[in-house]
Amino acid sequence: MSNPKPAVDSKAVAVTFFEDRAEVTRRAGASVGEGRHWVRVAGSTVYLDDRSVQARVARGGAKVLAARVQRQLRHIPRESDARLEELRRRLEELQAREQQLSRDQNRTGHRRAQLDGMLQNVIAGLANVPDFSKVTPEAWQAALDALIKEDEQEFERGLTLESELDDLRRQQGEARTRLQLGSQTNRLFECFVEVQLESAGPDDVELEIVYRTPCALWRPEHLATLNVDPRNAAAGQVVLTTWGTVWQRTGEDWKDIEVCFSTARPAQVAEPPLLNDDVLARRKKTPEERKKVVVEMREQTVADTGGARQAPQMPGVDDGGVPLEFRPKGHFDIPGNGQPARVEIGTTTMAATVSRVLMPERTPLVHLKARATWPGPHPLLAGPLRVARGASLVGRARTGFVGAGESFDLGFGADDGLRCKRGVHEEREQAALTGTQTIRRTVTLYLSNLAGEARAAELTERVPVSEIEGLEVKLVETQGWQPDGKDGYLRRQISVAPRANETLTFKYEIRAAKHVQLPF
Repeated sequence: MSNPKPAVDSKAVAVTFFEDRAEVTRRAGASVGEGRHWVRVAGSTVYLDDRSVQARVARGGAKVLAARVQRQLRHIPRESDARLEELRRRLEELQAREQQLSRDQNRTGHRRAQLDGMLQNVIAGLANVPDFSKVTPEAWQAALDALIKEDEQEFERGLTLESELDDLRRQQGEARTRLQLGSQTNRLFECFVEVQLESAGPDDVELEIVYRTPCALWRPEHLATLNVDPRNAAAGQVVLTTWGTVWQRTGEDWKDIEVCFSTARPAQVAEPPLLNDDVLARRKKTPEERKKVVVEMREQTVADTGGARQAPQMPGVDDGGVPLEFRPKGHFDIPGNGQPARVEIGTTTMAATVSRVLMPERTPLVHLKARATWPGPHPLLAGPLRVARGASLVGRARTGFVGAGESFDLGFGADDGLRCKRGVHEEREQAALTGTQTIRRTVTLYLSNLAGEARAAELTERVPVSEIEGLEVKLVETQGWQPDGKDGYLRRQISVAPRANETLTFKYEIRAAKHVQLPF
C-alpha cells in the first residue's frame, strides 16, 4: 500500500440543490499502478459533510476500497519570492538615492553658510573704507551681486533637493509597506477526498465523487404575464415562468454544470409523535360571569380549497408532501460569491378568466384578477411572484402552493379607470323598558368610471356574523346584493357606463340583549 501522491484536480459536473444544502458531483482523472493506492482529489469545499462522501470509478478497471476526507491549513505568502526580491531591490535603490540627495543637501547647506560669511565680510569691509573716493564702487557692486546670485542659486537648489527627498521618503514608505504586506502569509484551508483504489495493473481511471455541503440552497421564483384578449375583456392568457433562484458560498465556483432542483429533505429526521394525553377540563361560570355576556369581535379567514398555508418570513420549499425534482436543460455557471443566480425551470401558458374585483372595506381600488387552472403534471410551488400586463411589470406578490388541476387566482394590479368611495352611517338606540340594544348601519358605495368605455366589476362586502345567543345580525335592505348567509359576504356584479357614476347601498341591523356588552 502506497501513500497518497500529489493531489489531482477535479471538476464539478453536476449539483443537486435542496432547500438547505446541495449535493455535488465531481470527476477527476488519475493514473494508478498495480496493487492498492491512495488517490488524493482536490477541489472540494472544506464545509462538506464527511458522512455523505461517496466514491466510484466511472471509467477504468480499478475498484474503490475506501474513501476519507482530509483537511489541512497552509500559510501561503501573499507575494512570490521573485516579487519580494524585486520590492527589496526597489527599496534599496530608493534608500541609496536618498543618501545621495542627503549628501548633496549637506553640501548645499555648507556652501550657503560660506556664502553668508563672505557676504558678511564684504559688508564689513565696506563699512571700514576710510575714503570712498579712492575706491571703485562698480567693483564692489559686481562682487556683491555675484555673491547674492550664487546664494539664491544655492537656495533654489536646496528647495529642489528638499522636494525630491520628500518624494523619495514617500516612495520608500510605500515600498516598505508593500514589502511588509507581501512578506505576510494568508491562511489557506484545503480539503481533499482520498480514495483507496485496487488495480490489477497500470490503469487510467476516472473517479466520480459525490458529497453534500451546506452554504448552498434554492427557492422557486415566478413571473406571471397576463395577455388580455382584445376581442373579449373577460378572457385572456397567463404565461407563468418559473426560475430556480440559488445561492451558494461554499468556496467553490461551479462552472458549466448540470443543475437539479429538489424538494426532498435529506437532513430531516423522522420522530414518533408524542403520546401524552391532552386533558380538557371545564368549570362553572361565576355569578358575575352569568350576569354579563361579553362579545368579542374577531377577524376570521375563510379557507378555500386546500386550506390556508402559513408561510414564515423565509419559507422553505413547499411541495405538498411529495418530493419533486426539476432538471433544466443545458449547463450553467453558479458563482460562489453568495449572490443570487437564476436558472429557468420552465414556462406554462394557461387560459384565464379575467375580471375586476372590488372590496371597498379593504381598499378603494379596483384590482384586475385572473383565474386559471394549473395544468401540471407537477404542482406549482409557492414563492415570490412578479406580475406583468403584457410587457409592463406592475408589481410583486406571492403565490401559494397549487396542485395539478387546481384553480387559482392571480392579481395583476389596480385598474385606475374605476374608483370607489365607501361611507357608513350608524344609528344606535336602547329600549327603555327591555334594555334591548339596536345598531342600524347603512353602507353606501359611490362608484365612478373615469374611462371612455364601460367597466364591469365584482363587488364583495361583508356584515358581522353572530355565533352566540342574545346577539342577532339581520339584513334589512340588500336589493341587488347576493348574501351567502354563512360567512357574512355580500356579492354583486356591477357595470358602470363610460364616465358615469353609480351609487349602491345595503343596510343591516344588530340587536343585542341588555346583558350583552358589545365591542363596537
